[in-house]
Formats: sequence, structure tokens, C-alpha cells
Amino acid sequence: MKEKHKISKKLLFAWPTKGMAITIITLLAGYTTYFATDYLNISPATAGIIFMISKIFDGFTDIIAGYIIDRTNTKLGKGRPYELAFIGFAVCNALLFSAPQMNYLASCIYLFVMYSFVNSVFLTFLNCNEAVYMANTIEHPSEAVTLSSANGTASLIVGVITGMVLPQIVKNYGNTRAGWSAIGWGGAVLSTALAMVRFAIVKEKKQKTVNQEKLTIMDLLRAITSNRYILIIAVAILVCGIGNGVALNIVTYYAQYILGDVGAQSILALANLAVILGLILIPAFTRKFGTIKVLKFTTLLGIVGYAGRLIKPDSLIVIFTTTLLASFGFTVLSTFVSVFVIDCMDYSEWKTGRRSEGALTCAQSVTAKIGAAVGSGMIGILMGLSGYDGKLAVQTPEANYMIIILYTVVPAVCCILQYILLHMFDLEEKLPQIRLELEEKRKLESVKND
Repeated sequence: MKEKHKISKKLLFAWPTKGMAITIITLLAGYTTYFATDYLNISPATAGIIFMISKIFDGFTDIIAGYIIDRTNTKLGKGRPYELAFIGFAVCNALLFSAPQMNYLASCIYLFVMYSFVNSVFLTFLNCNEAVYMANTIEHPSEAVTLSSANGTASLIVGVITGMVLPQIVKNYGNTRAGWSAIGWGGAVLSTALAMVRFAIVKEKKQKTVNQEKLTIMDLLRAITSNRYILIIAVAILVCGIGNGVALNIVTYYAQYILGDVGAQSILALANLAVILGLILIPAFTRKFGTIKVLKFTTLLGIVGYAGRLIKPDSLIVIFTTTLLASFGFTVLSTFVSVFVIDCMDYSEWKTGRRSEGALTCAQSVTAKIGAAVGSGMIGILMGLSGYDGKLAVQTPEANYMIIILYTVVPAVCCILQYILLHMFDLEEKLPQIRLELEEKRKLESVKND
């Protein structure tokens, strides 16, 4: 059994606040495709292509962000300064939903620019600083599981509340451009105030000498490509992002056209209560069984949940029941990804002498966002091919069939691929010896420096 390390109550209170804030914006951003097709009158295929093109730019910005963070050494710390990117993240998301009346081409350009600022610039730094900030805050690597669990639990609680309230707000006020603008700015103000709590309270501890490295772009790329474990996690996060992106963005269409009421999302949001309980219990299970085994089990739950929706796709009871399981599929991995990145940092330091914190964090960040964009793009392109028309109150059978496939089969397949990748990740069993050797090496270096 792994030793349990205590973590301060102040850290447990403050750390989850940014995750809670991102959850609010993420759930609001889940309406981006819906807003683009039904209010900007952009075709689903065009919207999907816009999102996917934006992600090509996103790949470059992640590399740049990792490079900048690896070279950061300020009084605020290494990862903490980039918490301020949340302000731009929330504001640009609000501006996206405040799009003025424009012609078709201008609307497409506006969507691309705002979407890129939200995801390719500001969210990039928020993702790339997360594991770096955590690694320089905790006293012991095992604390990362507890901190991630608290973050995930708090985020899901906010997600359940927001997931219940937001569809009702959209239903009652999201029928005009002014209404969407008000929703966007309301979410921006609330989430920014929440996110700044962590920035104000959680300070980084004094960084170790190994963290003061200055990497070139080529060093950064080599740090990623030479670390097989970060590559496995990056691909797993890519698959997770695709599956979760599809599930998150198609649910509005599913509620509207398959279940017959967009407000049904509020009921489905309650299903996240199951995964909230799971995240509370996971630290205890990981100490007993190991993090990888726990994540493989929760991924299996996701497979059963998503595939089970096919039993009766138009039944709210069936969809709610299967969502109790499906919600585990991607949520748990995305919640604990920082734990694996920190493990990969230790492996990198052991293997090469460099932790490459920003580089390794940006590797999973870029694949997470590419996955989310591919998921969104798939919805637009496939629904466009199926004949979906946002101006119609009732969709064609082909369009409804595609909505069902995107809500069931696609996420289930992604969960299967995610399970295979997690099975390949065997670093956890090697870590005790790796960390023992690292500790001895650091002690020797400390003696030499003295």
C-alpha cells in the first residue's frame, strides 16, 4: 500500500477553483457549434472545418507555450503567472457569443478568430501551466492524486449545477443574439472571479535547481519524442478529447431532436453525481490498486455506458441510466492527466537529466485540444453530410440517425482505444525505483554544490 501524504486544507480549498471556472466556460463553449449553425447561420460542415483549421494553428501555439514556460523564472514562479491567461480566455469566449450581425464570410472569419483566441492562445497557457504549477506546489508526487481528485470533484459539482442551470437559461434567453451575449458575459464574470482565487492563494515553492533549465525549441521537441510515456499519454488524451468533444457538443442536438426537449440536458447533468462520488473515492483506490488499473476500470465503465445507449436511444430513462456509467469514460482520465505528466517529468529527469516540465505538459495539451476540435469538427462535417439543417424544426431520419451514432458509437469506440493505450502505460510500476535513484542523485548534487 502506498504511503498517504497529508496536504494542506488551504491548498485543497484553493486549487480546484480554476478547474471549476474552466468547467463553466467549457460547458458554455459546448454551445459553440449550436450557436454557429443556428444563430450565425454557418453551415455545420463549414463550422466543423473552421474548428479543425484553428487546431492546426493551435499545435504551433502549444509548442511555443511549452517553450516559454520552460524558460520562465519569475518571483511568482514558473507556472503560476500564466493563470492570468484565464481573463483573456473568458473575455474572448464572451465575445464569441456576442458576434454582431455580419455577412456569411465575416461571420466565418469572426468565429475562427475568436475560437482561436479562446483555444489556441489563452487555453493553451492554462493547459500548459497546470502540471508545472502543481509539480512546483506539492511536497510529494503522491499528493498529485489527492489534488487532482479534489479538482475533479469540485469541477464536476460545478458541472452538474451548471449543466442543470445553463440549458434552462439557454432555453429561456438563448433565442436572440442579445440573449446569447448576456449569457456569455455572465459566464465570463462569474468564472474569472472564481479562477483568480487559486492565483491569489496558491504560491509555488522554491524550485529545485533542475527546474531552472533553459531549453531550445529542438530540446523541447527531443524531450517529447524521446519520452515514450508522454507520447502514450498524449495519444490517449487525443482519443479522450475526440470522444469527449463529440459527446459534449452533440448532447444539445440529441436532447433537442432525439429526446424532444433541449431542457432534458438538465436531467442528464444529474448523472454526473455518480462520477463525483467516484472521484472522491479514487485516491483510496489508487493507493490500493494503482492509478492505471483504476483508470482502465473507469474506461470500461465508459464503454458499457456509451454502447448501452443504443438499447433505446429515445428513452430519457435509458439515456440517464447509461450516462451514470458513460460519465466515467473520459472524465477520470482528463481529471488525473497531471498525475501522469508529473510521472513523465520524473522519468525524463531520470533518463536525460532534464525534467522538461513545460515541454511534457504542452505535449498532452496540444493533443487534448486537437482531440476536442476533431470531435467538434466531426459533428459539423458528419451532420452536414447527413442532411442536418438548423432551420428545420424536425430533422430527416438520416440526420437523426447520425446524431444517435455520434452520441453512442463514436464515444464508445474512443473509450476502447483509450483502454488499449492505458494498458501500454507501464511506467507506474517502475516509478518507485526511478524516484529512489533520483533522490540519491539530487542528494549527491546538493553535496557537490555545497
